[in-house]
Amino acid sequence: MKITVLGAGSWGATLAALLLENGHDVTLWEFDKQRAQDLQSRKIKPFKAGVDLPEKLVITSDFYSFKDSKGILFAVPSQFMRSTCALLKSEGISLDGKLIMSATKGIENRTLLRMSEVINEVFPGTYENIAAISGPSHAEEVCRKMPTAVTSASVNLETAEKCRVLFMNEYFRVYNQSDIIGVETGAALKNVFAIASGIVDGLKYGDNTKAAIVSRGLKELARIGVALGGKEQTFYGLSGAGDLMVTCFSRHSRNRAVGQAIGEGKSLKEAQDSLGMVAEGVANSVSAYEIGQKMKVELPIINEVHAILFEGKNPLEAVNALMTREPKHE
Repeated sequence: MKITVLGAGSWGATLAALLLENGHDVTLWEFDKQRAQDLQSRKIKPFKAGVDLPEKLVITSDFYSFKDSKGILFAVPSQFMRSTCALLKSEGISLDGKLIMSATKGIENRTLLRMSEVINEVFPGTYENIAAISGPSHAEEVCRKMPTAVTSASVNLETAEKCRVLFMNEYFRVYNQSDIIGVETGAALKNVFAIASGIVDGLKYGDNTKAAIVSRGLKELARIGVALGGKEQTFYGLSGAGDLMVTCFSRHSRNRAVGQAIGEGKSLKEAQDSLGMVAEGVANSVSAYEIGQKMKVELPIINEVHAILFEGKNPLEAVNALMTREPKHE
């Protein structure tokens, strides 16, 4: 299939290389013209822990590839999903009849829409052609062909299956399912708990504390996901528990790294600047907090992370607030 991948960050570049390896005709689109030219001319590592890009991979900031592509894969930061879609539309690009895939993990601030909903809002009538790809899948490991399993979800199982066929190979296993609400919610909000886990690391707490964050975080994840219309069982699969574990424990996790810097005493700005990449959990903690307030869902960990990031709460005070809450049944 002829496929255009939007976003030449670590995940977009890794997935573009994987699709190329699987025999597809792939163009990697990068918004920044200079960066696109650098990547195209030198095929350098697109991110710190990555590998060199394949020689055959075409990287551009032009729009010529979109019109002939049968598949479009979004891998842009979540808070730029709408502006990217609007840019395509302004260029006269239609997504009608195309297989639309989203590897972007996030919930849009203010609107509280999932990524598939944002795409469908800008390109009405495309929802059944959208598949969300999610699971425990650090680009740093996928690009080195370490065995990885993810989920492809769509309200239309035929769409999910088409996506699975494109991606699946001997080191990248893909499962199908129809609960795109649960998959996208888990993909977005697990990053908030990764920040909490990083704060735990920064405070020099141990495994007990981290395990409490992960297990109780999974409970919050399922609680908010079900309230939004997802299926509880989805959150105990790859896009829920799987992704939550990998992002809370891994040294590759950007969100955990941001949390650790904050736990060590840095400000949010200092933590983000030191990372040098986008940590989706920061913006998504705002969306998660607002969803909880709007739907009256009890989300103690999410609320405390929001208080630390945006209300100036001391991390030690936040831990104390969690530990001294009213006793209750598990």
